[in-house]
Amino acid sequence: MLSWFFGLQGRLTLGFALVLALTITAVSVYSAYATRVETDRFAAEIEAARAERAEQLVRDTFEANQDWNEVQFVIQQVGNLYGWRVVLENESGMVVADSHQIARDAQGLFESFAERFAVRPARFTERPVFLNGELIGLLRIDERPARTERPLSMREFFESKFSQLSGNQTALGGRRLPPPPTQVPSQATGDLVAEVLEYVEPPLSNLQSSFQQSLIVAGIAAGFAGLLIVMLMTRQALTPVRNLTAAASNLGAGDLSQRVPASGSDDIGKLANSFNTMASDLELAVRQRRQLTADVAHELRTPLANIQGYIEAIKDGVVEADEETIDTLHTQTIHLANLIEDLRILAVADAGALALNKSHCSPISVIEDSVAHFSQRARERDIELAITIDESDVVIDFDETRIRQIVSNLVENALTHTPNNGRITVAIHGNAEGLRTSITDSGVGISSDDLPRIFDQFYRADQSRTRTTGGAGLGLTIVKRLVEAHGGDISVTSDPGQGTTFTVFLPSSRI
Repeated sequence: MLSWFFGLQGRLTLGFALVLALTITAVSVYSAYATRVETDRFAAEIEAARAERAEQLVRDTFEANQDWNEVQFVIQQVGNLYGWRVVLENESGMVVADSHQIARDAQGLFESFAERFAVRPARFTERPVFLNGELIGLLRIDERPARTERPLSMREFFESKFSQLSGNQTALGGRRLPPPPTQVPSQATGDLVAEVLEYVEPPLSNLQSSFQQSLIVAGIAAGFAGLLIVMLMTRQALTPVRNLTAAASNLGAGDLSQRVPASGSDDIGKLANSFNTMASDLELAVRQRRQLTADVAHELRTPLANIQGYIEAIKDGVVEADEETIDTLHTQTIHLANLIEDLRILAVADAGALALNKSHCSPISVIEDSVAHFSQRARERDIELAITIDESDVVIDFDETRIRQIVSNLVENALTHTPNNGRITVAIHGNAEGLRTSITDSGVGISSDDLPRIFDQFYRADQSRTRTTGGAGLGLTIVKRLVEAHGGDISVTSDPGQGTTFTVFLPSSRI
């Protein structure tokens, strides 16, 4: 569990969960704020509509009955329904209706607003009531009545009416009831109240609370769903990474056959392709190293076996230690020394530590001299060895010894593969870019299958050749390394049966 938590998938999931939690929190806070603002605005609209409805009810009731007692009944119902303290003043400034108190005092007289609320100033809003264009009163509404006050219930109201009709003065909730009115609320007034106040709006706080609860539930559900989705997605997305990790571990343990399936062209897919390429190159390098070890051992064993055989034969008296035997031993020793020197050059070149003693001049004379050393061998086999030079004075930075080695190996290779009465042409062409030298022979050529591997170590296109006629297979490899050390390149073209052309390009000096 801890490994998953601290792994890449766990960290991605945790990061997504954090982002999701912050997002849901921000959305919830903003939604709650916006809901509260809209609720307050809607509540204000509802309160205004209620006040307008109460005003309409007062106006219609007074118009229908011309009786303040009927209006008292209406005000009582408005207070009961909305929880307001509603007071109605007539045009003379007297309180003729009160939702929380009988309008008349103990003597049956109306009070002024200032007299009734002298002790506790109430927070009233005022709405003038007009009937046929004339002011009949002032409707005062307090939407936040004191907690000690409560509107009269229907039972209390009708009990007060009954007491007034019977002529009794009854105490009600610590208040003296007024004297009997001239009439009780009529059926028409009751029907009017029922019609106007029949719709009761649900509390907006319930709506807001329900919305917030729904938002919380939806947020939690969305959070769990999001976590589940991101866990599945990260698990699927990280499967190639897990495969890469397992393959890299096995590769490090020595299993060079490890490969991972390609997973597309995205970054992970490119990483998988790079891993497969690296694994293939590593496997090839290991095979080449093993092959190189076997080839080196084989190449060294042959001259050493010859030298050992001659020495043992001389020691046993089978062979005389004459001049011919000593020449053979000397030849084998030189061959062994050359092979070791070639291997040393390859090792130094592969390590990038090949030191060049460069000169800044034209290498044409060095190339001509190197070719001239093979003139006698070419004449002995009736091979025409020609050299052509374009008139160009090209100056490059080169190591004379290594240039001689390059040219010698290429001409040696051409002589080896050119039959008697053949032709070898060395063409030198210079321009502003550099010096291009081509060695073309009329030999048997190289097949298209062997051409890509012609510069590999210990590789011989004709495996039937002996080491005497074909060499150890290191000459062309050394040529390639030396040309690359000079910043140039070498290429080869060949037509089987028509001959082969090696082209060496050395860049001109940039001063």
